[in-house]
Amino acid sequence: MKKDAVTVVICDDHKMVREALSTFLVAEGITVTDTVEDEQGLLAAIEKEAPAVVLLDIALNNESGIEILRRLRVAHPAIRVVMLTSFMSASSYVASYQAGASAFVLKSGDGELLVRTIRDVHMGMNMFNREEVRSALEELSQRGIDLLSELDESDRAILRLLGTGASDQQIADAVFLNLQTVRNRVSRMLKKFGHDNRTQLALFVAQVADELR
Repeated sequence: MKKDAVTVVICDDHKMVREALSTFLVAEGITVTDTVEDEQGLLAAIEKEAPAVVLLDIALNNESGIEILRRLRVAHPAIRVVMLTSFMSASSYVASYQAGASAFVLKSGDGELLVRTIRDVHMGMNMFNREEVRSALEELSQRGIDLLSELDESDRAILRLLGTGASDQQIADAVFLNLQTVRNRVSRMLKKFGHDNRTQLALFVAQVADELR
């Protein structure tokens, strides 16, 4: 491997996405040291290959890319992380920035832009636009969405299910929590978001559905 090679690990739970990205990046002169589907595989690849850059899907199967990012920044602060997403979300954009990502890229975006981003990130650049982050924060605050970033994965799952009209028992069964715990969490979220009842909360969830993916 060349001394100045740009080394990358791809973490995405869709095999076709991993393979397509890897093939494209290698053709563009990027060294892909591994492709993995989850945090366990990512950590193993980092320990084995010590990549300079990680391409991390923001919504892995049953795992939060943002939470993985936070842990990576603590355990491997020298590694640059580029977050990959299928859709643009103000809350995901802000959360990625706040958690320490170096860039936020749409999977459907321009391939050449992704290559340039990887190379720039490898050189130590942060690709987030401060003005865009500020605007996104203002938008989230106005819509009350900024509070979503304070929720853990269980709370987010509960909200998604509540938005479908699921009962507390159905939610409890789906998220593997006992019934009283679900009721306590729903009550806490009613207070957090300033709603008086489940119907109001469900309407709020419908409005912010994209931010809860």
